[in-house]
Amino acid sequence: MAKADSYDDLIFQLGDLARDRLAGKPNCPRTMDRVYRAEQALVARRDELAALEAQLNDEDAAWQDYLAEYERMRAAQGEIVQKWKKAVDAVEGETKNLRKTLSSRRADLRYAQDALKKMEKKHADLELTTRDESKLALSRDNIKKNRLQTMRLTREVETLERDVELALTPKPGQPGAPGIIAHKRVLALEDEMLARKESVDATLADLDQQIAQKEGEVQAAEDYLDQALFLLGEDVYAQRIADAQLSAFYPRLDRAR
Repeated sequence: MAKADSYDDLIFQLGDLARDRLAGKPNCPRTMDRVYRAEQALVARRDELAALEAQLNDEDAAWQDYLAEYERMRAAQGEIVQKWKKAVDAVEGETKNLRKTLSSRRADLRYAQDALKKMEKKHADLELTTRDESKLALSRDNIKKNRLQTMRLTREVETLERDVELALTPKPGQPGAPGIIAHKRVLALEDEMLARKESVDATLADLDQQIAQKEGEVQAAEDYLDQALFLLGEDVYAQRIADAQLSAFYPRLDRAR
């Protein structure tokens, strides 16, 4: 034997049906306005979620297109490198440690730049929340030290970049020059790809976070619409609004109470 619907289930079904049966009619309860607002809010949240998901897909598609082009260009230069492998291996042996140091210093510089931005924001907030000059002076001093450190790292990175550039630039008439130039291009492609990957990863992570938040907002909007339909159902039942399909619920609700 099928289980009878509960009172709450029947009220919700009545409200859901009343939404279609009474909308725009003279006997439409005032609680219908809440349903309209809830529907508009839900549509807006779903549209916002769809826009974020489309942006995420576009970002991912653009990244995949870039990777495909990167691999094509890298493979083309790789063929030239293979033709002059001995000359390239010699240059690679001379520059490997230098490039490793450059990569490490670039990471240090990115960290320092990020830390400086955070310190400047924290100081701006501090200026709004305190008049304690000792705290403000300490904050300004820390920012100054961090700026100097960032400037030193910037100069060090620029020097290392020049050194690597010089080491990877063949001298006039140097044997294997085409291979060395191709190797240099491969390294430049890899550097660009890694920098772009870091940016893309950050963008995708931010979009994932926004989508998760928006999904919560959509769920909240759906819950609010359910509540609005429930209240509409209660209102219709209380008034016992005359309608052939709605009236069929009233005896069932009487028994379920």
